[in-house]
Formats: sequence, structure tokens, C-alpha cells
Amino acid sequence: MLSPELLAPAFARARSVALVSLHADPSTLVGAPQNGGVTIYVRELARALARYGHHVDVFTRRTDAAQPAYERIDGYTLRRIDAGPAAPLGNDEIAAFLDEAELQLDDAARAADYDLISSHYWLSGKIAGAVARRNGIAHVHTLHSHGVARKRRDALTRERIEIERALLSQATIVALTPSHRELFAMEYGVVPPRLEIVPAGVDLARFRPGPAAAARAALGVPERAQIIGYVGRITPEKGIDELIQAFALLRASGSHARLMVVGGAQRGSRIPALRDLAARFGVVDRVDFLGAIPNDRIADAFRASDVIAVPSHYEAFGLVALEARACGIPVVASDVGGLRDLVRPESGGVRVPPHDLTGWAHALAAALEPHERARRRERALHAGVHEYAWTTIAERIVHAGLRDVEAR
Repeated sequence: MLSPELLAPAFARARSVALVSLHADPSTLVGAPQNGGVTIYVRELARALARYGHHVDVFTRRTDAAQPAYERIDGYTLRRIDAGPAAPLGNDEIAAFLDEAELQLDDAARAADYDLISSHYWLSGKIAGAVARRNGIAHVHTLHSHGVARKRRDALTRERIEIERALLSQATIVALTPSHRELFAMEYGVVPPRLEIVPAGVDLARFRPGPAAAARAALGVPERAQIIGYVGRITPEKGIDELIQAFALLRASGSHARLMVVGGAQRGSRIPALRDLAARFGVVDRVDFLGAIPNDRIADAFRASDVIAVPSHYEAFGLVALEARACGIPVVASDVGGLRDLVRPESGGVRVPPHDLTGWAHALAAALEPHERARRRERALHAGVHEYAWTTIAERIVHAGLRDVEAR
């Protein structure tokens, strides 16, 4: 952990910070449709800020009537607001209830006198931007994904793009990779006047190398099998359907590997449909669907794997790849978005075009070949990820958001 002295420029005094994450509740299991990288990002950012004595409130949407309005977790306060029915909703469905969410956030902001609002994803950015302007609060926004990347351009997507375009001009923007700067200019026509390149972080105390045998025993995975691991949401855009088909090609070539899938919704799960897909391609008995597992077991999923597959159609950053690297596990990933920065040969990784089933099957086969697997693992173990420690990331985000405030 960084010493308080090293953090003095950003944390000259304790601050009051609101993190707004309407669609992703940081207290939930990772792997449900709305709970992936953003869930982890907000949770770890809140924990890191609270660790340094800041008052941190995290605002998310209530998805169950039994959930408490306030909950103290790891030094921060989780505040659930009512926006639409107290039930799980898709992101596009949440968009219909943003006015309700904005009113409640505004009331909280007036009472708490926040120094900084940090918003995550466009739904939260829309209401946070309005509340910040109305109350004279510094606002930093992280897009996490980009509306311009969506193939579907319906009315809501067009509205989302316009909201993101406005945020790029009005808020301090945290971009997760350097490539986002060009994307903002080319796709949105905006060069943000206040832009900071700050990657997502990783909890180095949890995500670290460890014995595969113990991890496999904890998860109930065969000890001696070759394991291809998939960790994350199992929505179509994450490429899990194509991964199963590529895995079938791999098995048809004579491989004895197994595919381990970690993630899945508690309601409306796609796992039955994916089982049917695996059965159709003759590999259902070689695919282990573990569902969503406790957050403190996620690192075991990486350590239990010989290689981690990240077949996403698009990734603004690719947190799963970073967590795998922190555990010293090689990654095969789609050649898209932020994965281009995280997955490189020098860190034991390889990238494959998305949707290229044959290319994926060949890449996975190569990664599992004993000599190649050992070579890539050695590179992954020595690549290092210390610059991604959450203590460092939290400092940089708050410093970016409060730069104008500190100058006053």
C-alpha cells in the first residue's frame, strides 16, 4: 500500500465522494448480466478511497424490495435508490427511470455536500452530470463502454451517444486506455478538454499466483484436466457462444481439454441455452458451468485455469485479462478495444479476431501445448501488474477530479 505521504498531492484533506453506479451494484456477485467489470471497478475504487479516510457513498439502484436503503461495506456506505420497480432490469430498461434517480441523487447531494461525484456508465453519467452542475460539485466520469460501439442504432442508442458526447465536453473524463482518446475524436467528434488516461485496477492482495490444485479442489474442477477458463458475464456480446463453438472445434481436433464457465444470472440465466448449444456441438459433457461464484473465489477460477479465454466482441478495457495476468495465467483474447493494450506476447498473451472460430480453436490448442503453456506462463508471471494497484488508481482518479477544486 502507498504511504499517506505519497498520496498528499491528491488527498490534501479528507474528502466526501459520491460514486454513482445505477446499473451495477458493487455488493452483488460478479457474473450476472449487469454485474461484471463495472461492479468490480466501483467496489474496489470505493474500498481504496475509504481506506484513506474519505467519506464515500456509493449510489446504486434497488433491485429487490428486501434490500436495505443503506448498507455499510468495507468502510463505505452503499445507498440504494428507487428508480423503477424493485426488480432486476436491463440497462435499456433502467433508462426510463432516470428522472426518479436524479431527484433522489440531488436530495442526497444537497444534504451531504460532496466534494466530488464520480459516475460510471452513461446512465449514471446523465444524472450525475445534472446534479453536479446544479450543486457546483466537481464531476469525473468513466464511460466503461461506448454507445458508438453498438451495432444497433435505435432511438435509445442515439440518445445514449448524445449523452456521452455531452459528458465528454462537460465532465472530467477518465479514459481506461490511450486508444480512447482517438475514439472520442473520431467517433464522437469531441476532444475532451479535461481527459485523464487511468486504467482499471486490480486487488493485488487477492489476485496473485497460487497453486492450481488447491484452486481446482475449491471449485470442484478435475485436478489433472487441461482447463480453459472463462470468467465473466455470459451475455452474447461477451462471445461465450462463439467460445463454445470454437471449443467444439478444438475437441474435434483431438484435444482432451475442458471448458470452465464462471458467471451467470440468478434469474433469467442463459446457462440452459448454452448447455443446449454445447449439446448440439457434442461437448456438453466437457463444459463445466459453475454459475456465479462468491467474489472471494474469483481468483481461484483464474488459478484453476491453464489459460483464460476472453472472446468479447468489444471491451473498453478488459478487467478479466488484467486479473488473469495478476494471477500469472496466460490469456487468449479477442483483438478488440482495451484488450489490445493488456494482452500482448510479452505478457504471455495472444489475440485473435472475434468470431473467427477456427482461429480461436488454433490459438487455444497452441496455448495448451505443454512447452508453449510453460513458456507463456513464465512470461505472464514476470510481466508484472504493480502499476495497476487500486491504491494508485484511486489516487489518480481523485486527483483528476479535484484538480480544479484544489486550485480554488
